[in-house]
Amino acid sequence: MREPLLDPTGAGDRGTDTSLAPRPPSLRGLTVGLLDNAKPNGATVLKAIGRELRERYGVREVRMFAKGYFGTPVEESVIQQMLHNCDFAVAAIGD
Repeated sequence: MREPLLDPTGAGDRGTDTSLAPRPPSLRGLTVGLLDNAKPNGATVLKAIGRELRERYGVREVRMFAKGYFGTPVEESVIQQMLHNCDFAVAAIGD
């Protein structure tokens, strides 16, 4: 039996709310949380993304976060820190 695919547009008919978060009209003045999945090169990619977001889009602050281990879900404490200290988030998968 095949596993069903998750519809990334958020328009699926599942009971779980998979709708996309509303996009801010601008990134200027916002704080971004960058989540490293703890694989090689993930932090390197995120640092470059953070620089680009500041220089090109006016992001006010870049905060780095990291999972404890790439093979497990992100810890609830990290999720809470990001939720309370960031306006939006970007996750990276390294290797």
